[in-house]
Amino acid sequence: MKTICLQENQYIHFLIRQIGAGGNGGYFFRNLLQLVSSYKALNSSYRNDALFDVLIADGDEVEKKNLRNQLFSDDDVTEKLKKVVALADRYGGHYNVDAKRVTEYVTSLDMLHRLFPSPDNGRQIIPILVGMVDNDRSRQLFDEFFFSDEVSDLVWIDLGIEGMTQFERPNSEEKKIINASGWGGQCVIGLKWHGDVILPPVTRVYPNILENDHTAFPGQSCGEMLPENPQRIMSNQIAAQVASMVMNNLFHTKSLYASVINFNAQLGQMKPTFLTSDQVNDFERAKRKVTA
Repeated sequence: MKTICLQENQYIHFLIRQIGAGGNGGYFFRNLLQLVSSYKALNSSYRNDALFDVLIADGDEVEKKNLRNQLFSDDDVTEKLKKVVALADRYGGHYNVDAKRVTEYVTSLDMLHRLFPSPDNGRQIIPILVGMVDNDRSRQLFDEFFFSDEVSDLVWIDLGIEGMTQFERPNSEEKKIINASGWGGQCVIGLKWHGDVILPPVTRVYPNILENDHTAFPGQSCGEMLPENPQRIMSNQIAAQVASMVMNNLFHTKSLYASVINFNAQLGQMKPTFLTSDQVNDFERAKRKVTA
C-alpha cells in the first residue's frame, strides 16, 4: 500500500479547523476530541511530540428539529445555544480538550485565512481543514482557499452524504426508492504540500460543485428555497467514523493512505481509493523542492 507521511519534524502542531456542526459534524467533533484525548493518554511518555489546536465554526443555533439526529438536548434548544458552543462545552469538558469555537458562518476568504494563523514555536505545522458543510457555496470558498498562493500546506477533508429521496404521497414503488436512499456518502482528502497540489480536493473530484451557481452560504437565501432531504442518523454516524479514521491515521502515523473513501451505511460497505505511485512521487518531489 502506498502512503504519504507528512512528518518532517519530530514535533508536530496540528492546526485543525472544522467548519460545520450539523449531522455529520457533531458526531465527528465528538470523535475528534476523544481521539485527541486518547492520543495524549496513550503517548504520555512523549506527549509533547504533538500539539493540538482545535477550532469549530458554525453560525447555526440549536433547533428542535436537530434533536432527532444530532448530539443536542432540549436544554440546548431552551437556552438558544449555538451548536458550536454546545458541542465544545460538552465534549471539550468531557475529554479535557480545549476546543475553540467561532459562532459565525465562514463566508469569506479573509476569515478563512484568519482561522489559520502561523504559530512560530519551532514545530512543524500540519494545517487541516475539515469541511462538514452541506452546501456547494462553502466548498467553492474552500476551493479558493486551497488554491490560493498564500496557502502552502493544507489537508482538506470533505465529508458528504446523500439525503433521503422524498415523495409527497409515495406509492409502493416509491417507498422502495425511499428505503434505498440516503445511505451513501464519501470522504475526499485533498492535499497541498509545499505549494504543490498532491491530492485533488472534493471540488476537483466532483467538478459540478464549482459549476453550481444556485447555491448559497448557510443563512443566505438564493432564489427559491428547495425542500430539505432528511439525513439518516446511521449515515451521519458512519460518515463521521470514516473521517475520524483519517484523523486517527494522521495523529498516530502522520500519514495518508487514500484520496477518496466511499461508503454505504446500509450495506456496511467502504471502498477506499488508495494512493497511486504518481501521487506519492509528486509528494516526494514537493518535499525535495523545499530541502534542495
